[in-house]
Amino acid sequence: MSQINTPAILLRAHPYSETSQILRFYSREVGVVATLAKGARRNSGRGLGALSTLAEGLLTFYHRPSRELQTFKDFSLLHDRMGLARDPRRFAGASVLGELVLQNAGSEGNPRLYSVLATGLDALEAVEEERFLTGLMIEIWTLIEELGYAPSVRQCVTCGRDLEEGEMGRLDFAEGGIRCSLCQAETQGPRLGPVARGQLMGLVDRSLEGELIRPVAHLRLASDFITYHISGGTPLRSMEVLGRLIPKEDA
Repeated sequence: MSQINTPAILLRAHPYSETSQILRFYSREVGVVATLAKGARRNSGRGLGALSTLAEGLLTFYHRPSRELQTFKDFSLLHDRMGLARDPRRFAGASVLGELVLQNAGSEGNPRLYSVLATGLDALEAVEEERFLTGLMIEIWTLIEELGYAPSVRQCVTCGRDLEEGEMGRLDFAEGGIRCSLCQAETQGPRLGPVARGQLMGLVDRSLEGELIRPVAHLRLASDFITYHISGGTPLRSMEVLGRLIPKEDA
């Protein structure tokens, strides 16, 4: 058994007994790690007093390679991200990022993925209310790309031809990209006009200027893409929660 100290973000917490909790972190050094925090529900010691989901700090735990559930020792809080916790919609959006990582990242360290997740959470905590959905979509596609699933949005995924500025395309989920007007008859994916395709390119490239014209449609597109490629055919729970929190005027 060895002691490991690593920066970590708490992605999920649930009761294990009347006094203990299971805490699932994404850590910079060892990826996803599940720990058993004995007595965590009985006292507020070991950094757990102000700990909330998506908080970030220095995690210390005892590691046994043969075990899936490791022994929690301490969590030194660095960033509580209470700005997310106080806003249900921001929290649901940030939870999409956390659930993406929890479902796809393994038990190996990935400092770049850790940085992308942490930066995305910080961005969602700070973004202006009116730009929340646009900011969220940028962070979702950034994380999808870092996980290795970025769609092809500039060239036809079938013939490789550059799509023209005013050309109608269709997203092929199976192929992971947009088919041009000449190839789109072979797929039943959603159609993307020039404006929607241009905004999708801006989201994927983090170069979008202005606001999304149909943010909920973009959110649905990302959700379907994640369902197909990342979450095993089942929509993310956090994405469903977020959908219920979006005001009708934004839909």
